[in-house]
Amino acid sequence: MIGIAAAKKLRAEKNEWAGYLTEDVFAEVIRENERINNLPEALSEDIQEQNKAYAKKQGISGIATLINHSYSAWRDYDYFAIDHISAEEAKQVYTKRISLLKGYLESGEERFTDAQKNFLIGRYESLKTPFYYEYTDGWEALLQNISTFILMLALVIGFLVSGIFSDEFQTKADSIFFSSKLGRNKAVVSKISAGFLITTVLYIVFIILYTVILLLTLGADGANCPIQFDLWRSAYNVTFFQAYLLIIVGGYVGTLFAALLSMIVSAASRSTATAIIVPFVILCAFPFLSRIITLPGICSFFPDQLLEIYLDIKEFDLVELGGKVMSVATVIIPSYMVVCIFLLPMLYHVYGRAEIK
Repeated sequence: MIGIAAAKKLRAEKNEWAGYLTEDVFAEVIRENERINNLPEALSEDIQEQNKAYAKKQGISGIATLINHSYSAWRDYDYFAIDHISAEEAKQVYTKRISLLKGYLESGEERFTDAQKNFLIGRYESLKTPFYYEYTDGWEALLQNISTFILMLALVIGFLVSGIFSDEFQTKADSIFFSSKLGRNKAVVSKISAGFLITTVLYIVFIILYTVILLLTLGADGANCPIQFDLWRSAYNVTFFQAYLLIIVGGYVGTLFAALLSMIVSAASRSTATAIIVPFVILCAFPFLSRIITLPGICSFFPDQLLEIYLDIKEFDLVELGGKVMSVATVIIPSYMVVCIFLLPMLYHVYGRAEIK
């Protein structure tokens, strides 16, 4: 069984366990796992028989993953942890998550200020439990892969808008364009509007298409489940759908920023080829630069991070301003939105005052 049929079968099996994950449910999962482990198929030395036994665990696999995370080292994942703990121990899943964080912060493996430590612990302790559980594989796949899709989409959009302001110069039509009655005011605004419209419409349309196709294939269940089903150690207390919206907004701001810079370079250099390079440098070269520069605080504010909000949700990327601790995503998204607003009049000024040669 493959493809959509397999996804439907897996969804049906996981949704048999749908509901709130209370202590009793965790204990029941331990007993179910133990029952399957003692089946003749599981005890057989035949790999195919063992696989049959493993297939019976598909329904509890999502819950088993939470239990395994709770009883694994901070930087590790013990797939077989569930096989070595009792039903009583499994009831401590939520409290173990908090104690693991506290142990990690006290270990000194990473450098956090006291304010940052209190921020993370506060986020962990304020996470609403028990979790509501259902099949979430569709949303997990969507969030794990959408950053790459947004990057490719941003590069394509950058390519499409790169010639909007340089074409007149390359075709020698600039003298006609700028000598017309509205050539240096409304015509310039129309070009800026066209670039903004291309960026926005293409981004929205292709993001919707990608989302719909993937969720129709794998299933849209679990939108309101906590992101911790996918990112167990995340300090974001959001659902899959809320995380999706945050990633989409960040991706749009990053795409718009790259497109506006590309258009400014196009207007200033009068070269489409030069303008095409700009999105690539901003969105692809900067990540490599961040690996060379040993200033993680600065690298976290590079524009390419707008397309990597999923990683920010996954990791502890924090910024402390005026004694207040915030996640990087909540800072860079509004910051670059403001930058984009300031780039619009700059683009108007650069192109509107271009000299005819």
